[in-house]
Amino acid sequence: MQPILAVLEGCNITAAEFITSLLTDHKYKDELTNDLTECAANIFNAFLKHPAAQDKTFQLGLSLVKNTYLREMRDLACAGGGWHFGALSMRTKDLENFHLDNMAQEMEATAPKLWRLFGSLQSEEEAKERVVGDEREGEEMILADEPDDEAYWDELDPLDLKGFIDSLTGGKETHALVKERQAKHCAAIKSMKKIIIISILMQSTNQKANALQSILGIFLQSAHAPQKVIDTLARLGVSISTDSINLAVQSLSVESQTSLRALRQSFLASYAYDNFDVDLKSEVLLAEKSSESLKHLTSGLIFPLSHGISADDLKCSNQLWTKSPPNPHASNSDLPPRRGWRDLVNLHLESADSELSHHDQFNAWMFLNDLCTYGPEYFHQFKPIIRSPDPIEQISLTKTQIFAARAMDVNNSTVNSNI
Repeated sequence: MQPILAVLEGCNITAAEFITSLLTDHKYKDELTNDLTECAANIFNAFLKHPAAQDKTFQLGLSLVKNTYLREMRDLACAGGGWHFGALSMRTKDLENFHLDNMAQEMEATAPKLWRLFGSLQSEEEAKERVVGDEREGEEMILADEPDDEAYWDELDPLDLKGFIDSLTGGKETHALVKERQAKHCAAIKSMKKIIIISILMQSTNQKANALQSILGIFLQSAHAPQKVIDTLARLGVSISTDSINLAVQSLSVESQTSLRALRQSFLASYAYDNFDVDLKSEVLLAEKSSESLKHLTSGLIFPLSHGISADDLKCSNQLWTKSPPNPHASNSDLPPRRGWRDLVNLHLESADSELSHHDQFNAWMFLNDLCTYGPEYFHQFKPIIRSPDPIEQISLTKTQIFAARAMDVNNSTVNSNI
């Protein structure tokens, strides 16, 4: 080392200037800097162990890590992150398109280092380690055993039909399946914890980044949570405030009214009514104001007609009235023949090519499908070759959007108020 130090002193260059020039000046070849970059971790650890540079190196590393986490947090909380939910502009699509799985994937993609940090803080291996002494002074690390959580994970999903059948049939993979299920539950709960922690920090960085808080606030409102509970969770950063929830509900109500008006004006809507009971209990009971708290109300649902139905298809009232028996002006030739229950038996004739009836074909398919899905592991290999039952009169499956109307103070269970 002395000859090298003498050369540096003769050139009037310090060791720090020499290393800095090698790393920052691009005219030097990679062969000279590869060794420095490959041994960067060892060099950094040497600075940490040096008494004179220990504090400065630690503060530098802490500053770099802090700036990295702050940059990722700002990227998550910015408007472009897609996690801004305004109470005054909340729409139904915002609630329908919200998925925790998508939120976890976006968080991990946008802030990978922050996501790994909270994952490592709650990992099982590190949770069992409790540092009792200082490692630099040579004291040992003691591992504190955590309580066994297997019973807890078993209680989360007690209804496991596949595992139950395997246990009855002596399946060899029952223990492995239970361990896999426990691992999935554990990973899901840890992911939920990371989402909650990062969401709280996002709202602290940008108050408008309140996607998870808005969803939980709407859920608490729908579950009739007390206002004190909502306000407490709002102060903890888990939910939005009661005033924000009321504004969000008002915005959703305005959107619902607009959608209902447009659907009614299209004349392509179907209406469904149902009665329900609500017990409106008063917090303070007064003898002079005592009355029955059970209210009988009627709900209304409106949904659009699908499968390509147009307004012209519904213009059939004249034709129905012409063929209606109560019509006094209807001729006998226009009236349809009377039908009985025997006509329903021959509505769908059985196929001559099959020995089983349509009813038996469906039961056979359901039995085989359940056996190859929930039965022993051996039968799972036959599921792809199960042939679906022949359709009789197949109707295409479509997703129908339902709009809820305001409940009516009508006792639908009585004759006078029956709609």
